[in-house]
Amino acid sequence: TMLKRFLQFLLLLTTSYNTINALQQPRQQAIVVGSGPVGVAASLILANRHHYDVTLLESSPASSTQTSYDPTKAFLYNVNERGQRLTKLFPNMHQRMVERSVASMGFGGTKLTIVPADPEKPIPEQKVNVPAAAEDDNDDTGSKNQRSMPSGEKAGNVGFWIPRHEMVKLMVEEIDEQNTNGEGGKITLCTGMECVSVLPSTKNNGKDTASVVVTAKDASSSTQETTTYTANLVIGADGMNSKVRHCLANAPSGTWSSNCIQPSKFLPKKFTSPASFLRIKVLQFPPQFEIPNADGKPPLTTFSEDIYAIRSVNTGPRTYLSLGLLPMKDNNAVRPVNIITRPDHEVWTIQDVDTMRQYFQKAFPRLNFSKEGGLISNEEWERFAKAEGTRFPPCQYSPGLAVWGDDDGDGESGGSGVALCGDAIHAFSPDIGQGVNAGLMDVVCLDRALSGLDVESGKEITDSNKNNATEKKGKQLLSLASNLERYQKQHAPEIAGLIRLARFGAPYQYKQPHRADRVLRFLWTTNVAMRLLLNKVTFGLIQPPCIILSQNADLTFRQVMNRADRTTALIKTLLLAG
Repeated sequence: TMLKRFLQFLLLLTTSYNTINALQQPRQQAIVVGSGPVGVAASLILANRHHYDVTLLESSPASSTQTSYDPTKAFLYNVNERGQRLTKLFPNMHQRMVERSVASMGFGGTKLTIVPADPEKPIPEQKVNVPAAAEDDNDDTGSKNQRSMPSGEKAGNVGFWIPRHEMVKLMVEEIDEQNTNGEGGKITLCTGMECVSVLPSTKNNGKDTASVVVTAKDASSSTQETTTYTANLVIGADGMNSKVRHCLANAPSGTWSSNCIQPSKFLPKKFTSPASFLRIKVLQFPPQFEIPNADGKPPLTTFSEDIYAIRSVNTGPRTYLSLGLLPMKDNNAVRPVNIITRPDHEVWTIQDVDTMRQYFQKAFPRLNFSKEGGLISNEEWERFAKAEGTRFPPCQYSPGLAVWGDDDGDGESGGSGVALCGDAIHAFSPDIGQGVNAGLMDVVCLDRALSGLDVESGKEITDSNKNNATEKKGKQLLSLASNLERYQKQHAPEIAGLIRLARFGAPYQYKQPHRADRVLRFLWTTNVAMRLLLNKVTFGLIQPPCIILSQNADLTFRQVMNRADRTTALIKTLLLAG
């Protein structure tokens, strides 16, 4: 008995010593460049799941907070099952997203109303097509709310429409909780700091593979003062024109480990799709605005959770317009209306307020755009007329995803490296609905890599990749260099597959009006219809179109495109045989 108590005392003493020693050890440092949804997600993963202290660098000043509505960034995300793999790692954040968004079930999961251009035609009645939807009581607008928000437990197979600023806001709230609860690392946001360079640190003219130095300048200062930050791991989540990626692409050969890919691999490969370079800007409509009806029917009062496409009488190659409204939760919020056209559209030549108003009144005679008492205020017309808008990017991706310092074989020391996520490694137009989801999946895959798991499946590694592993607390852990190398090797083919999907998935959904567009859209639609028919008559033996396959989150983008390629090969064989 005395021996047993003595052994228990030694065990308690050892445990206490190890705990105190762990608390005294300085946390490893990480720097995340870019505070959009992907950058904030990466910060949360590093702090919460890998116990880094994170410095989050954002080039925009504090006054231009990303948690407030901005008409120049009035994007709406549909966070599908891929994106939810990230949000579900943080249950409180995921539940907030469910509560603040509009649920939809795949294609046709939200009510769509197409409003005819001719004001003499009645607005067709559209049925709500939301599986398992329940009719709730009347809301405060007097209209029926015909869909119920799934609970967190039942929300697995739905997507969630949410404005960009709301998405960032709920993620920032998760950061506040992370910093308050005392578990894991801390996240510090530094605004107005623009990344200038990313290099491994040096000591005595030699490489110190234990850290990376990020130099940032004060974007608001005319003196160009710079600040240096040192970290073990740097994440570039700073968009399609990533400065971090630019630094890696222009680094001299030999800057990083000899096992890293060449700097030229960080130069993005660019491809043009039919949706590339379309121009978009937002016209802000009032909440619950009314659309006049015909045949003596009452006007249609718009509801924030529904999708609307309002057609114009203009149908020419340079005049075609359509107003698109996507779902959002707050029925009392301003409705951002997307205007998406070819760059040569007439609307981009108009900057005069009255001329712009008159142009829209002629294009949409059903709506009241008059100067006095019209739907849109004079201030909004002025803002809209002067707004430059933005352009959809080409389909581009970076073959390079990560670099790392020389691996000293000691997994416990951590090492150093840089990894890219989100638009820094892939950018494309939003027609396949995977932009934010692919970015969040990058963070999930990086999390798996840092945890010593297979990047795409999340399963334990059972192959020779564990040769460099070291034993720690009874588990096999890879060094940071090995983890980043695996992120590079396993995730890069997935990014290439994603860009192929972006090029061919649904590039004509914006009804581009050029004559060549119309011919090619017909051919694309015929191809999709043929694949759907073959899939049906063969009872699923032949795969459906890639845009349909991409809705299956259990398939990687690489698997989606491989299946689509097999169908293409089969169709070619049948045509040649015929």
